[in-house]
Amino acid sequence: MAAESRESLHLQVDAGRTLVSRSPQLHRIWGVVQRVAPTDVSVLVTGETGTGKEIIGRLIHKLSPRAAREFVPVDCNAVAPSLLESELFGHERGAFTGADHRRAGVFELADGTTLFLDEVANLPLEAQAKMLRVLQEREFRRIGGQHLIRSDFRLITATNADLTSAVRVGSFREDLFHRLNVVHIHLPPLRERRQDIPLLMSYFIDQKRLRLKRPGVQRVSHQAVDLLMSYDWPGNVRELENVIERSILECPGDVIDTAHLVFGSGSLAQRMSTEDFDLPFRRARQRALASFERLYLFSQLRRYKGRLILVAQHAGVTAKHVREMMKRHGISRRDFRPSLPRGLLAAATRRVPPAALPPPRHQSEVPPVKPAPSP
Repeated sequence: MAAESRESLHLQVDAGRTLVSRSPQLHRIWGVVQRVAPTDVSVLVTGETGTGKEIIGRLIHKLSPRAAREFVPVDCNAVAPSLLESELFGHERGAFTGADHRRAGVFELADGTTLFLDEVANLPLEAQAKMLRVLQEREFRRIGGQHLIRSDFRLITATNADLTSAVRVGSFREDLFHRLNVVHIHLPPLRERRQDIPLLMSYFIDQKRLRLKRPGVQRVSHQAVDLLMSYDWPGNVRELENVIERSILECPGDVIDTAHLVFGSGSLAQRMSTEDFDLPFRRARQRALASFERLYLFSQLRRYKGRLILVAQHAGVTAKHVREMMKRHGISRRDFRPSLPRGLLAAATRRVPPAALPPPRHQSEVPPVKPAPSP
């Protein structure tokens, strides 16, 4: 596992999307993706907003026998509840006010390919019941229609909600949950895989600097890396991408520094120092101390190249205390040792060429996948 965690994943999904990671969690998820992709089992992808759930769906599709057909994504949160059934099932002309022509729904359009339903927890109960029948029978009628339509699609769903709790309170059907939850992939938030931040920074800089007409921007300063590594990223990878894009525009030279890390209307450092003011005092103090600990540890581990004795001597604490703090914040000294090629933090300045995806395995080679536990 340790050797695996030192290898970086750089999997190009399509022209604008790449899965970049060196964390053990994403390596394990990549293994699940390779096993389930050649099959037609339903997959439920969960995780906070911005963790990359659609990228996982597209990656499964790209490695599947259905890859020749276009991937069909639908954001259930972006469709008004009154129009959601029409979006899914389609409608006949005159089926309701405003239906002045026949329209195919996504169940019909996804025939022969992969259908990705994002934020599936937002489906109304009535639509959930109809969707369950579609998954059981693989046939449906358009709204206002009389004829049954058959569709052969592979379903991948995603949500940032806890469907187990939704089933418990009655807002999501238990039988539909079982249909969707054949294989469960949970994407960890970025704060739980901080070792990915330098690789993601490098990728976003390479991806965006030419498009933004700032080819001179090459790297991120050590101080800026430390600040980015210590931030909790509530918006996850999507938030990091936006911060890097803005910092490229703010940077006048070739090195992005802390002053260029802009978030919203102020700098990232200002946001970190003011966003806790809305919290109760004890919680705000705990968060501020945790942020300082992370930033201090990153700075000293980088300074002493991961040598705990020197870090402890500089800090005036024991090596055991340093190890406890590192464990608390999920920091590995391996990432700061000079024996690693240029080190973890140096990866933020290195251009990493994308690797081609391996060809899909034959279905007979796919090991069995254990379903996720039911609520």
